[in-house]
Amino acid sequence: MKPATARRWLPILFILGLSLFAWAPLLTPAYFFGAHDAPHSVFFLVEFDQTLRDGYLWPRWSPDFAFGYGYPLFNIYSPLAFYAAEGLHLLGLSFVDAVKAMYALATVGAGLAMYGFVRRWLGHEAGVLGAVVYMFVPFHLVEIFVRSAYSEFVALALFPLVLWAFTELIAAPRFRNAAWAGLAYGLLALVHHTSFFTFTPFLAVCVLYWLASVWRRRGRRFVLRAGAYAAGAALLGLAAAAVYLVPMVAEMRYLKVSQWTANSYDFRQHFVYLSQLFSPAWGYGYSGPGLADDMSFQLGAVPVVLALGAAVLALAHCFLPGSRERGELARSVPHLTLFFALVTVAIVGLMTPAADALWLASSLVSLVQFPWRLLGLTALTLSVLAGALYPLGTGLARRLAQPAGGPAEESPVILPVEVCLLSLVVALAAFGYTLPQYTPVEPWRQTPQAVVRWDRFSPADRVAMLADTTQQPTTSPLEAQYMADQPLQVAAILRGTGTVETVRHGGASNEVRVVAQEPAVLQFYTYDYPGWQVSVDGQPVRHRAEPPYGLVSLDVPAGEHDVILRMGSTSSRLAGGLVSLAAWATIVVGLAGRGIWRSLFRLL
Repeated sequence: MKPATARRWLPILFILGLSLFAWAPLLTPAYFFGAHDAPHSVFFLVEFDQTLRDGYLWPRWSPDFAFGYGYPLFNIYSPLAFYAAEGLHLLGLSFVDAVKAMYALATVGAGLAMYGFVRRWLGHEAGVLGAVVYMFVPFHLVEIFVRSAYSEFVALALFPLVLWAFTELIAAPRFRNAAWAGLAYGLLALVHHTSFFTFTPFLAVCVLYWLASVWRRRGRRFVLRAGAYAAGAALLGLAAAAVYLVPMVAEMRYLKVSQWTANSYDFRQHFVYLSQLFSPAWGYGYSGPGLADDMSFQLGAVPVVLALGAAVLALAHCFLPGSRERGELARSVPHLTLFFALVTVAIVGLMTPAADALWLASSLVSLVQFPWRLLGLTALTLSVLAGALYPLGTGLARRLAQPAGGPAEESPVILPVEVCLLSLVVALAAFGYTLPQYTPVEPWRQTPQAVVRWDRFSPADRVAMLADTTQQPTTSPLEAQYMADQPLQVAAILRGTGTVETVRHGGASNEVRVVAQEPAVLQFYTYDYPGWQVSVDGQPVRHRAEPPYGLVSLDVPAGEHDVILRMGSTSSRLAGGLVSLAAWATIVVGLAGRGIWRSLFRLL
């Protein structure tokens, strides 16, 4: 293998090899349904699959929530990670295996994305170390084996990818790089909206730092241009995700949002205390008020030690004689390290009770629910800091050996021994955290019955409600049918006399045959929500939300009728879709090359 080829591929192969220790537990036939969101991770995919197979290329409705009344899950919950898992399911994997395969792919993707980002700044040796730390940082493993937070875990793989894309954009502000940055940023919004909301302020701070770092070297005009491109890329990403973001915001008022922030979801119960950040304790339970937590919030002993070492070396570089005379590149590594160190401290502060006033100041932050979710950002910053340890250490050794300085010599070794050893230490230190609490995969776990069983188990206030729901559902006429694995009778005569026969039940549509002896009121066991369309014998008719649950109800005349309930579009969904279509077309053109743009300008 040629040296250039080896330098390109051996670090990647090393990362792939070590990643096996993080995702190997997923290779068993069992799963870990005792993990916090493990049932959700599977039955969300079951719901997604039903609606997709019902002919909806962009599923929004999930039919089995609230004991079968349904819920607009994917109208308010980013769906992209489920598209990926659904693709694996359509290739033949079970729902459980598709989710497990995505966990493995996201682990590898997170490592490779971190490698690319850190390598861009600090070299391939630092990239390897940063990638390994990111894959094995405790919170990364908590997200799989303790929480099983599927979409949130996939989002972690996109964090370094977004940073990498914006780094390239600021270094070379041109449309192609803006398209890449907009693509990465838009994908994050489509994968997990909460991660997108928490990551965006962090990204803004990073972009401002990078712009400030090139000001002296490139000048004000370049910085303004790069800043404009970065802002444009962010807007392009938002536009790419508009198909989800616009309806989510516009139609939020039709939901009982208070369910997401009350009781055990109140963010004030989930602050992290400094002692917990350094405690090696590991648990599989839930977080609670104060120190009453049965899960780990640790930053990780090895990542913290590596990060502190990097920060100390960065300070040494800054204060050593001659530091100002050395080149811009030599100064950038210590400055970058200290920047990420300060950001880490700030993020840690935001997770503690000391930040209570800041959380209360914004109505949006309450939707984050758990301040400890910011551990995803510290996982990223600590990985960058750990990677910086190698170039800072070797650079300091060279400076002490040759005070006068000189051009840095490239190491003839592809992966230095110290990088390999540190990577192994990182993986071995976290190995005990890669053991889930295995449970068998019972057949009902991969059926709609799993959703109903979850509703039966959950506290009553967590059963999904819409704005028109005036009474909390504790059951439904469908519950017994779900539990007996019987075909669902999706509608009934509410007032009047007659019979109803279910002709077809889909993920976001139902068809029934009604025989009414007199004018009657037909009620579908489905929450009313914007977009529902009802037709009787092929003709659209008006419907209403019937109290107390706000179910779809309509008047039908006497006689025999075919009645179809189908989820349609709304103005916000149409607007969001058109904006996204334009944005994705712009991204495709931008990535295809500059020649296309030149041709378009000539035509105009």
